[in-house]
Amino acid sequence: LNLHNQLQLLTVLNPKPIITMSVNEVKIKPAPFELEVRGTGHPGSRTFAIGDEDHTIGNALRHTLMQNAKIDFAGYSVPHPSEPVVHVRVQTTKTRKESDRTRAVDVLKEACETLMTQCDIVLDQVEELMPEVKHDRIAIEDAQRNDGFDNAEGAGDEEVDEFDEMMDETGEY
Repeated sequence: LNLHNQLQLLTVLNPKPIITMSVNEVKIKPAPFELEVRGTGHPGSRTFAIGDEDHTIGNALRHTLMQNAKIDFAGYSVPHPSEPVVHVRVQTTKTRKESDRTRAVDVLKEACETLMTQCDIVLDQVEELMPEVKHDRIAIEDAQRNDGFDNAEGAGDEEVDEFDEMMDETGEY
């Protein structure tokens, strides 16, 4: 029997689907954290470790940060392909008075807001050209709300407020 016939015979004997996995495919474990702020010294220089993200968000944030005149340096790295973490390094422009220097966390939050706005603009344009995309998005958001997922639109606001409070209270980040 050739390979094709063997697979057909297997599907007849065992109707469950056969799951194949390539040699290089690895199951990556979730990151142990969502966000860690690393660094000491002036708050204008920090590294943000973002869990369960990769080059996609790293490069988008780096590009958005570099558009800001308050930034001296913005870069990102993924320590290892099997780790679901991206490190985003932010250094704000030094000023004559250190107390006037912008905090890294403030410019990162601003960059995230800018990036979300840009994504909304692109999504609106795609949905205008392809109404089925809008119907799919609405159906997915409804399903997520019904299943109790936090990713549905409007969910997660509590986490953002909690993060803002933590930043305001400590002033360290």
